[in-house]
Amino acid sequence: MNALYLVYGLGFFTMGVAIIVQIMQPSQLSFAKTLWLLAFFGILHGASEWGYIFVPLQAAGHEEYLVNLSVIHLTLTASSFAFLLAFGLRQYTNNVQLYVGVPLGILLVWFTYFIYFFLTKPLAVWYVDSEIWERYLLGFPGALISGLGIWRRQVEVANWGEKIYRNFRDAGIVMLIYSAVSGLIVPREDFFPSNILNYQTFLMVFHIPAQIVRALLSLVLSWFVVRILVIFRMEYAHNIEKIEALQLVFSERKRIANDIHDGAIQAIYGSGMLLERAVELINKKPLRSKELIEKVNVQLNETIASLRRYIHGLETENFGQEEFKEKLIEILEYFREACPQVSITYQIEIPVWFALLPGGQEHSLFIVQEAIANATRHADCAHIEVEALGDNTQFNLLIKDNGIGNMAIKADDNFQEINLTGHGIRSMQYRAQQLSASFQIEGTAKGTCVKLHLDRVVELCEQV
Repeated sequence: MNALYLVYGLGFFTMGVAIIVQIMQPSQLSFAKTLWLLAFFGILHGASEWGYIFVPLQAAGHEEYLVNLSVIHLTLTASSFAFLLAFGLRQYTNNVQLYVGVPLGILLVWFTYFIYFFLTKPLAVWYVDSEIWERYLLGFPGALISGLGIWRRQVEVANWGEKIYRNFRDAGIVMLIYSAVSGLIVPREDFFPSNILNYQTFLMVFHIPAQIVRALLSLVLSWFVVRILVIFRMEYAHNIEKIEALQLVFSERKRIANDIHDGAIQAIYGSGMLLERAVELINKKPLRSKELIEKVNVQLNETIASLRRYIHGLETENFGQEEFKEKLIEILEYFREACPQVSITYQIEIPVWFALLPGGQEHSLFIVQEAIANATRHADCAHIEVEALGDNTQFNLLIKDNGIGNMAIKADDNFQEINLTGHGIRSMQYRAQQLSASFQIEGTAKGTCVKLHLDRVVELCEQV
């Protein structure tokens, strides 16, 4: 019997610990918010079953301790059944006064009669009567309502798969069987129903002690509960997938925002500057003004075509080494024409490996375009110097103006010192990060300097 009680208690104690470990993780499942009650039942009831072993051992030779140990043992068992009843009621209601108040009230009633029996009856009779009534008042209704409640949860978890559904169903069935064996099969006494349903009649009918059946049920129930807990790992994996999907959406939205800002918006802004220039020349040089308007028309058509390609999911066009250089010069000449008050000088020497670098052309062209647009728009500068130089080991991009230093800041590679909130600054930072390049913006009252530096890695050297 000692070995039996050891296994019996171990089954429930393991179940309680497994639940506590699991519910420490956050969950959106409503069932998760009730499991702590079942966990306390498992731990307390497991400890109370071990009491059948340790109380006689501790009281051997010390009879004066027997009463105190018996009180602790019975109270522990009754408290565990109170948690089980609370768990069962919690499956049907969120009313704290109901699912906590009812078990607590019954526990107090039992404890009152428990003291009364202690004062009026012999020790052996008091102990048996107290155990019987804690099972009748708390154990049986607690296990019965809990079994029905777990069974009822099948509908809630049906979308998590057939295995989870079956585990809830089987756990509910086992709990219902346990309610009868643990709550109604008690020591024999002279009152109903213990004079009919007791350990002796159970043994006569089934030829097996009720304690063995309880121990087996505790192991089986613990097994199904542990299998039920798999739903929380599934929920965690599902939440990770949702987070990854949201991160992907956020990253894609950020990329789209950068592409639209650096592509279409900058192109439209440049067309606006050309139109302003055309308005200035319309009276003095009407033919030149007409040429600028025609150029704006071409630019707008190119922008529309670019947006259409983008909408259809076409990737940004990649040029060869010379075509890339020509495209960069085209952007600089465009700003020269749109902003004649600003002189723009440049040195361009594009290494082959950078022209072939995935995203290198796209990101560097947008950085140049954004930096010059900021300088002409905000810095009131008279001169802009552009250098795009590189060799077999590195590439350096520099855009420097002599304006009023509208970006009078000094930023490190992580942009922790940047105070500007403009989208263009963040876009340049993002594009530099995509190239794994170092990026700096240094500003003073004498002007602003935008620097990008990229070292050619060994892997790229081997491929190109």
